[in-house]
Amino acid sequence: MDLTTFHPVFLFLGLFQAVVGDVEPPTNLTFHCHNLHNVLKWSYDQLSPGLRFRIDIGAQSSLNGAPNVVWVDPPAELQADLSFLSDPSNDYYLTVTAVMGQNESIPAPHDGIMFSYFKDSPEGLKCFVDFPPVNVTAQPDGTVLVRFTHPWLVYQHKLQRSANTKPRFRKSHDLQLPVFHYDIMTTNQRDYRSQCIERVCEAELSVDAAQKKHCLKMNGELQKMLVQGTREYCVLPLEESPSYIVHICVVGTLLFVSSVAFVLFMVYRKKTKPLTSIPNSMTFKSKVKQWTVGLVQETVSVPEVEATSPTPLLLTEENEYTATVTPSTEPELRLPIGVSTEEGVSDDVEVGIDEGPGYMPGSNLDEDEAPSGYESRPVLVELAPGELAEAYRG
Repeated sequence: MDLTTFHPVFLFLGLFQAVVGDVEPPTNLTFHCHNLHNVLKWSYDQLSPGLRFRIDIGAQSSLNGAPNVVWVDPPAELQADLSFLSDPSNDYYLTVTAVMGQNESIPAPHDGIMFSYFKDSPEGLKCFVDFPPVNVTAQPDGTVLVRFTHPWLVYQHKLQRSANTKPRFRKSHDLQLPVFHYDIMTTNQRDYRSQCIERVCEAELSVDAAQKKHCLKMNGELQKMLVQGTREYCVLPLEESPSYIVHICVVGTLLFVSSVAFVLFMVYRKKTKPLTSIPNSMTFKSKVKQWTVGLVQETVSVPEVEATSPTPLLLTEENEYTATVTPSTEPELRLPIGVSTEEGVSDDVEVGIDEGPGYMPGSNLDEDEAPSGYESRPVLVELAPGELAEAYRG
């Protein structure tokens, strides 16, 4: 940068101090400018009492009320905070001189330090600010959503202090933000250029769905100042979760079709096939008949009981019998008038009774012949006092 463009007073001081060289100049000068924070540092071999350091500041345009000289007195640290020199529309020039009373060193460095936040400055150190935090979100339609805060809201206080300006307001009393131009470069080297005047800037970008990870690089410009992205902003592709709605619709359709088919099949079968006769075993009349026959034909078995006394008094043996009702096919018996039915039955008709061994009707028993199932024993029975009679016990 041509030194003639700087303030003439600064040039005169530099030329005048060049002829004075009784004091050693500072060494190891470094200047750091980033995020509108500017720090100048240097070192000195021997710090003597009364030694001071003067920082001379030159600018291509007006300093807007900023001082053109800054003093540093040891034992303070050999550095100076020059953050007020951050106007992006201006270029700055710095030198440091050691002063001991009336003696001064030559300015250091001999060609000075030039810097500017103007991104297109032809010479000197170009300072920049970091891009605000960026939020990148993957979306299901093959795009990503980029959101970040307008850089002016992050650096406005330092910018207003360096430029000595006041913020502008709209009629609605909202802060009118300057236009922020920014560029986005994706992994597949596609560039997007956009601008923002809102408090929260948003941009939706199309990305390559085949990429395993979507990474973005971002740079911008705010009032001639470079807004530099310091890293890549990456996000993983959004994995589409399986849609259960399709499965539910398919299952519901299959169930509906199956139900309709079953109903149609039952209707078709009912109309084309006669009703199946119900088995006799399932009817109520058949059940009643079985119960009745079972009661009639039921066989009763009485177990034989043996006497527990040494001499059995009576051996009772009941015959097993089966009561059956047999319908008769013979003609009805008609008796002559005057003959009782009871006598006729006893003389001519015998009811089918199965007489078992040991039991006979009383009318057919002979007195001398004992029944096979009974044993008669003579006993004495007292009929009256002093009068005994012989009897038999069955």
